[in-house]
Amino acid sequence: MPISLVLAVSSEQERTVVQQALSGVPLSDLSPPQLISDPDELLRITATAGPTLVLLSANFARTATPALVERLTASPSVQVIVLLPEEDFALARQFLRAGAADTVPFAQAASELPGSIANVVRRMQKVAWGAPVPSFQTGRVVIFYGPKGGVGTSLLVTNLAVALAAYQPAPVVLVDLNLQFGAVATLLSLRPEATIASLAQRFQGELDFEFLQPFLLTHEESGLKVLAAPSRPELAELVTTFLVERTLQVLRQNFAFVLVDTPTVLQDTSLVALDMAEYIFIVTALDLLAIRNTQLVLEMFRKLYPAERLKLVLNRSNVRFSGLTPEQVEEFLNLSIVAHIPSDGQLAVTSVNEGVPFVLRHPYAPISQSIFRLASLLAGEQFRAPVPVSEQPTEGALRRFVRFLLGEE
Repeated sequence: MPISLVLAVSSEQERTVVQQALSGVPLSDLSPPQLISDPDELLRITATAGPTLVLLSANFARTATPALVERLTASPSVQVIVLLPEEDFALARQFLRAGAADTVPFAQAASELPGSIANVVRRMQKVAWGAPVPSFQTGRVVIFYGPKGGVGTSLLVTNLAVALAAYQPAPVVLVDLNLQFGAVATLLSLRPEATIASLAQRFQGELDFEFLQPFLLTHEESGLKVLAAPSRPELAELVTTFLVERTLQVLRQNFAFVLVDTPTVLQDTSLVALDMAEYIFIVTALDLLAIRNTQLVLEMFRKLYPAERLKLVLNRSNVRFSGLTPEQVEEFLNLSIVAHIPSDGQLAVTSVNEGVPFVLRHPYAPISQSIFRLASLLAGEQFRAPVPVSEQPTEGALRRFVRFLLGEE
């Protein structure tokens, strides 16, 4: 059953802006937008329409619009995105407190509204529709390791974890084992009061999920659970290999996916995690130092782990400054690349600075779509992510021409 899309704006200009923004949104999960011009009509329509997403102008009911949002969102099947006349933090907070799922200024509708709609639709499908959580006996421990600093491992694994948590129903946890300079909490705009170091201070040799739960942070927008790195480098010494091993064992029994970010320097705590991993994703880039380090690491890992565990990810795969090509990398390392992650410096830097994963803010960008493809390799058919209009299955021009010649059209 598609989600009903309702457009409630206060002027022809606002309607034009929103409809132009909607042209970039895949509407496979949404019904065609219904235009509403009266608050009473809006309340009546949403009361009987089932799951409904309302794009609501902040001026739709004038000063009574916040109260209208409260009445609309009293039903769990109705979600509201409020369109602001301008970027106004105080006004945005007022609507969010009233129950709005998100706020987007009209001036930013073209760039921000598609991502906002995708996030709300995903939450409606996952939560409001009660998507079943598939059962699992033991979760997958998946390690991400970059043999050279600066290849973007932390940003990649953080966005992958968010994508898995947001777009498939099974529980996901991300563990930051970069114990001295972990970046996961910062990338998710989390301020951890509890970290793996505080867990170590309380750890007495026994650990179960009830004991561990208070140390897991929640990324509210995706539902991802996070075990953050220590807040200061010197606290890394508190974390023992036994604690890491026991923590991953407990998490594996309670989460379908346990993703682990590791530092470039191979420490004992990292090696324990690698030993427990079902897959080890080695992240590299198209520069000679990164490829050389990857070769050395692969030589060691191939002696320690079965070949099927080792997976190669090429970050910034479209950068050609070095003259290297992905094909040359595969031939040199004797390992196929399972994921090509393109470079998007502006989007990546903005994501880091704002603490908002780009897979949520810009789900239709090529870099986000490459993360979704990697997520689908791990989660299979359970993973459902937004697909750009250009990638939705359509009948090609040649096929339509042939059908015309055959008299089928």
